[in-house]
Amino acid sequence: MALREASIACELVVFDDGREIIEHIRQHDSVESGSVPDLIVLDLNLPKSDGLEILQVIRDAPAFAKVPVAVLSSSSSPRERAKLERFHIREFIVKPSDLEEYLRIADIVRVLLD
Repeated sequence: MALREASIACELVVFDDGREIIEHIRQHDSVESGSVPDLIVLDLNLPKSDGLEILQVIRDAPAFAKVPVAVLSSSSSPRERAKLERFHIREFIVKPSDLEEYLRIADIVRVLLD
């Protein structure tokens, strides 16, 4: 909804859990597959797989390794951010508490896609 309201034309692919993401990356780990995204927005708190494990799979997959990643987290702890440094994420976004703030995430996505 935020991307649509911000007029960001994109194909949005959503996964229900971390295992689906990992399977997708492993199945499409080649530039020729056409399934390498321009940006990954990753919630660290997903069922069936830890966000750090997913980040490791992304960075270990040659076709996905350079894809910019924006991380969504409910924590703003410096300790959590420090754990992410080795993954070279582009943006750390604390999950907003209301819809209005969620809609502003589209502005961050726009900058990352430019």
